[in-house]
Amino acid sequence: MNKYFSPKRFARLLRNDLFINQKTYLFTLAGISIAIYAISYFFMRVNNGFHRTNEYIPLFMFYLMGIGVVIGTSFPALSNQIKTSNYLLSPGSTLEKYLVQFVIRIVLFVPLALIIFWIGTHLAKATLVPDLERGFDPARIADYHFKDLFQYIQGFRDQLIVVLSIFSTASVLFAGSVYFKRFALIKTLIVSGATVFLVVCSFVLFSHILFPSSTHGFGVHNISYKISDNFYNIQLAAYLLGGLSWIFFLALAYFKLKEKEV
Repeated sequence: MNKYFSPKRFARLLRNDLFINQKTYLFTLAGISIAIYAISYFFMRVNNGFHRTNEYIPLFMFYLMGIGVVIGTSFPALSNQIKTSNYLLSPGSTLEKYLVQFVIRIVLFVPLALIIFWIGTHLAKATLVPDLERGFDPARIADYHFKDLFQYIQGFRDQLIVVLSIFSTASVLFAGSVYFKRFALIKTLIVSGATVFLVVCSFVLFSHILFPSSTHGFGVHNISYKISDNFYNIQLAAYLLGGLSWIFFLALAYFKLKEKEV
C-alpha cells in the first residue's frame, strides 16, 4: 500500500509533521518576524533610509537567504541514522513523505514568509516616531510593494524567469537536504559553489583553447548572436538554466529519497 499515493494518508502525515514540529515552525516564524521588523526599524530610524523602493532590494535578498536556510534544512529526520530508519519505515509512500516536506517548506512557508516581510516593513514604518529636530519624517519613507522589485525588469517573460530562477535555487537547497546526511545545508552550499567555480574554469579553459588571441587571464570569449529581435543566445541559455533547472533538482530529491528507502 505504501507504493501508492493516498490523500488520507498524506493528510495524516502532514498533520503529524505539523504537530510534532509545531514549536520549531512557530519559533521560526516568530524569529523571522521579529528580525525583519527590527532590521527594518533600525535602518529606517538610524539611516533615515528607504526613501526609494529599490532600497528595499538588499534587505529582501538578505531575507531570501534566510528563507533558503529553512528550505535547506528540510527532512530533518535524515540527519541521524536512527531517525532516518524510523522515518523511512513509517507508514506512507515515498511520494507522500516527499510532498509533506515540499508543501511545508516551500508551498506554505515561502508565501507566508513573504507576507511576514511585507507586514514587518509596514509595521516598522507605522511605529516610527517623527523627530522634527533632525528633520526625520516617517511619511517620507517609501512603502514596500513586491511589484516594485520588478521595476527594473521589463516584460512578463523576464519577470517570470526571475521568479523561476529563485525557485530553482530553492530546489537546489531542497535536493541537498535529501542528498546529504549531516550538515546538508553547508555541504549543499559548498558543492554548489565548487560546481559553479569548475564550470567557470572550464569556460575559461575552452576560451583560451578556441580563442587564444581574444582571451586574456580569467576572461571568457563571449560569442553572442541574435536568435530573433531583441533576443540573444545568452538570454536563451539563462532562461533554460534558471527557468527549468528546478525540474531536475526536484526530481533528484524524490529519487534520492526513494533510494534511501530502498
